[in-house]
Amino acid sequence: MIGWSAVIRHARAAAFLTGLLVLVYSVFSSALIGRDKQVAQQDHALDLTLGQQVAAVKNYFEQSRAIAEVLADSPVFIDFYQAPGTTEAKVAAGGPLLERVNDALAYLEQLYPGRIGEACFADSNGRQIARVVDGVPAVPELLRQYENKTQYFAPTLNLGPERVYQAQAYTSPDTRHAVISNSIVISASGHTGIVHFEMALDSLRMPATTGGRAASIIDAGTGRVMVDSRAVTSTSGTGDRTFDPLVKGGALNGTTTLGDRRVAYQRLPATLNNANDWYVAVSAPVYGAGWTRGFSVASLALLLGALLTILVSGLSWRSHARSVRRAATHDALTGLPNRALFTERTQAALRGGRPAAVLNVNLRGFRNVNDVLGHKHGDQLLDQVAQRLLDVVPAGATVARVGGADDFAVLLPAADLAGARATAEALLAVLHRTFLIDDFHVDVEANAGLALAPEHGTDAETLLRHADAALHLAKEQASAVQQYDAASDGTTASRLELLGDLRRAIGTEDQLSLHYQPKVSLATGRVTGAEALIRWQHPVRGKVFPDVFIPMAESTSLIHPLTSHVLELAVAQAGTWAEQGTPIPVAVNLSTRCLLDPGFAAQVFGLLYRTGLPAHLLKLEITESVAMADPEKALTVLRALHDGGISLSIDDFGTGHSSMTYLQHLPVDELKIDKSFVQAMATSHGDEVLVRTAITLAHNLGLSVVAEGVEDEAAVTALRTLGCDVAQGYHYARPMPAADFDQWFADYSARLAVTVG
Repeated sequence: MIGWSAVIRHARAAAFLTGLLVLVYSVFSSALIGRDKQVAQQDHALDLTLGQQVAAVKNYFEQSRAIAEVLADSPVFIDFYQAPGTTEAKVAAGGPLLERVNDALAYLEQLYPGRIGEACFADSNGRQIARVVDGVPAVPELLRQYENKTQYFAPTLNLGPERVYQAQAYTSPDTRHAVISNSIVISASGHTGIVHFEMALDSLRMPATTGGRAASIIDAGTGRVMVDSRAVTSTSGTGDRTFDPLVKGGALNGTTTLGDRRVAYQRLPATLNNANDWYVAVSAPVYGAGWTRGFSVASLALLLGALLTILVSGLSWRSHARSVRRAATHDALTGLPNRALFTERTQAALRGGRPAAVLNVNLRGFRNVNDVLGHKHGDQLLDQVAQRLLDVVPAGATVARVGGADDFAVLLPAADLAGARATAEALLAVLHRTFLIDDFHVDVEANAGLALAPEHGTDAETLLRHADAALHLAKEQASAVQQYDAASDGTTASRLELLGDLRRAIGTEDQLSLHYQPKVSLATGRVTGAEALIRWQHPVRGKVFPDVFIPMAESTSLIHPLTSHVLELAVAQAGTWAEQGTPIPVAVNLSTRCLLDPGFAAQVFGLLYRTGLPAHLLKLEITESVAMADPEKALTVLRALHDGGISLSIDDFGTGHSSMTYLQHLPVDELKIDKSFVQAMATSHGDEVLVRTAITLAHNLGLSVVAEGVEDEAAVTALRTLGCDVAQGYHYARPMPAADFDQWFADYSARLAVTVG
């Protein structure tokens, strides 16, 4: 017979072997999961970058078509054909008629310097009527007679009016650059002609990216890499044959591995009016295929220790039940109690009518962290936020993660209003300190809503709901902490109503208007520009302040038509001042959504072209936080605006959290010091040092400096001593309507002339 000791011994051996098998399987599975996760993260990053590059190329095509369509509507080409005489005679005679044609072509190059180098107007027989190269009109003797032999000519005529043809890339005979041409038919008085312009192919070259990623454009017919972020642009290609298998395969889109690179690609096939058949590809060094990648020695040791512990001691039913309970009542990411456990503890704290306070804390800008840095870093940020909250709350408090990704709640048993508010301010203070996530320094803002028991509710759900309503009020009023106010509850309905009113107000002449505040040179006393500030006179509510309705618009798509409306008004006023002989540059503030819209620059330049306003008379102001919301997208739009001659300014400098390394790469011309520092200079040595440092930094970067909030002559004297360039504030004038600005400007100029004289 087999003794009980032998049975036990065999059972232990079987258990041990089973444990070893489980260990090996766990190690192998975990390693594969780790590797697959890294590959998936790389593919996701490539897909995101590809989407941006494809959008940029499509925007390039659309922008080119928009330029051509605007040219087709220009009266100067129609007037040329309608003028008496033959085309040859009018070209030979020159004069104002031909000068207007040349000016229209040259202005196009001025709007897009470095991108459009050649533009011409040709008759249907192939003879050039006018040609401008790098801003210089060609003399009649040098106009070409054989434009009908070019690749764009016949297809453009075949398309007919109102259709833009984009030819394949070629080397321009005028600029010697690799270009894409765009052309459109002009018809009038029985004549047919073509307006044609070339845009540099290098405009599609994306800036170098981090992590070894490269962006390429490949000709689908030849397999040549025409544009690449790592090489000089040329119509003969870079010689890189990496993408040959991609072209031979003919797939429209996907992700694949080519040699030692992982590639995400999308084909943009040729169309009737676009001869370019391209692949847009984004690639990076392929992630290693070794099965051990993604699995650390420490993790292996931890797994082995856990498994041995399980094999030796086993799991009790009680510990299993405890795990199930924890999973049901705690947040998996942060380990904090979830909404269910928070509600349970709140109900217990309120039992017997005892007092308590509930705080609802929400992060501002957390979505930007997820979008820019990725969800992995977003999770790390939430984990650090949870730990900071736990470190600050008093003993006996409960911190929970409730609702959305960045919503936290805090239960303060037996707390009164003063204690609850003090805790809320301490929580926000610790959250406003910089977070270090891997190698990134991340700054977030936060708001808090406060509800008290029994004043604002006697049950957990009511207190949570009222704390959330107070949080919404804090966001709308741009305050750190707000207590629940029954009179303000229902904010959501009021907000929707106000948004509807704002939507209807856009485009009207009696509600939305602009006020202008002058900017004055500290060296000469002359007016150097004006900032346009929007005002809303609601027909029922009366004056609605910008800090109420602008954040509402920025949180919805309404910010786009509102920005367009403001730009239309500002550009029109700048044009009026220019026509009156007093050209004054006008500054307009931009929101984050504008800089994340790849078509925004084309919209602005289209407005300038339609109105004829020179680009240097429009200035666009952005805050540090706007520029840092998505640096790569913002930089693309900012560079397009700056390259077109529009001046850019960093507004409210000192209140954001931009890095100096990034700031020096922004294509800006001006830095505006926030008024809070300027107004505190007289009483705070620290603020004076900050202002001096900002002025020195700006001048070292080649930027001019504007001081906001200048309210007295003492501030003017101090700023002039520190070397500040321009001042803006109530000392000179408050923001005022255009008519009042005109009167102020006339009076100020007269006083200045007397003083100087």
